[in-house]
Amino acid sequence: MKIDTRKKELLINLLSLVVFVVLWQAVLILTREGIFNIPFIRLRDIPTPVETWHALLGSMFTHIYGPALTYGIYDHVFASLERVIEGGIIAFIIGVPVGIGVGYSKLIGNIFNPIIEIVRNMPPMAWIPIAIFIFVSGGSIFIVFIGVVFPIILNTIQGVRSTDERLLDAARTLGASELMIVTKVIIPSAFPSIMTGLRIGLGVGWMAIVAAEMVIRSPVGLGYFIWNMGDLGRYAEMIAGMIVIGVIGYMMNISILLLQRRFIKWAD
Repeated sequence: MKIDTRKKELLINLLSLVVFVVLWQAVLILTREGIFNIPFIRLRDIPTPVETWHALLGSMFTHIYGPALTYGIYDHVFASLERVIEGGIIAFIIGVPVGIGVGYSKLIGNIFNPIIEIVRNMPPMAWIPIAIFIFVSGGSIFIVFIGVVFPIILNTIQGVRSTDERLLDAARTLGASELMIVTKVIIPSAFPSIMTGLRIGLGVGWMAIVAAEMVIRSPVGLGYFIWNMGDLGRYAEMIAGMIVIGVIGYMMNISILLLQRRFIKWAD
């Protein structure tokens, strides 16, 4: 029964995408024929799905024109993903221990809570000038770290504090040390929340890296690609890059959900 339900959900998802693309194509064709128009919106200049698809295929791989080198979307995707993965790993290594400490110890919580609450309300984009000023290289990775670390910390804290008190009492009754309680009881109990924080954080980090690459203007990266295509008036390539960003973000989210369901049986 569950398999049939998932097949229906997948079919609905695919149909919704098909309907969206068809409407996109139809509206632009009607606009260019003068049949349909919305005031103050330049609909006729928006590329159609067919034009966007051809632009995607034409921009996929690196091209060399004499001394000039034009990176393909494949290279931009790889560069952006590499930065997100590096920033995400650093955020995970730092965020999980901090979240466990704050969630388990009142003293640690009193020390770190004011700092966390203040800094987490600063959007990742606000850190870009500091990243440019401080870091000779790796500023984009730092922006990703800022976007990922706080969802991990907050969800880890929530997971630790949601641990069943009966499990903690039982562990203490059996003579478990504080270290054993943390490693054998609290971390397994909080792991679904930690994974949720990672999933949310990577989504924020993925959006942050695109904006950071637009501002920091590294020579390769999806944010740089989109900005550069817009500057050149190549709007079909620009929209193709935007779609690639959305698809990759969706795939990252689905991948973490699948890993969570596979390795955390009670999460399904």
